Amino acid sequence: MKYFLFIIMFLSSSVLMGQSQITDVSTDKVILENDKLKVVEHTSVPQGNVCGVGMHYHEPHLTVVLTDAKVIITSEGGESQEVEVESGTSLWFDSETHSVINRGENPTKMLLIYPKE
Repeated sequence: MKYFLFIIMFLSSSVLMGQSQITDVSTDKVILENDKLKVVEHTSVPQGNVCGVGMHYHEPHLTVVLTDAKVIITSEGGESQEVEVESGTSLWFDSETHSVINRGENPTKMLLIYPKE
């Protein structure tokens, strides 16, 4: 009986510990790069970084949203806003520093297209 209780306690603590650990397995992959442009695919998990880790900088770029996304964007000045974007949306961004977190329940996928001069 005491072994049974030990096993129950061990399994319970393992489950609780596993629930409290959030692993950010967001990825970015260069899809294409030549003398004219660079295309980077960003994939993020719920509560993960969307297009870079923490506060980060982007050159001017076009973003093509490949999945519906619900994100919270925090500017370099600390102002935050929650935004929902539909799959298929394209957005132009001038250079900026920000952080972006996936606030949705599903992974997000986006293409960032950086023109070269």
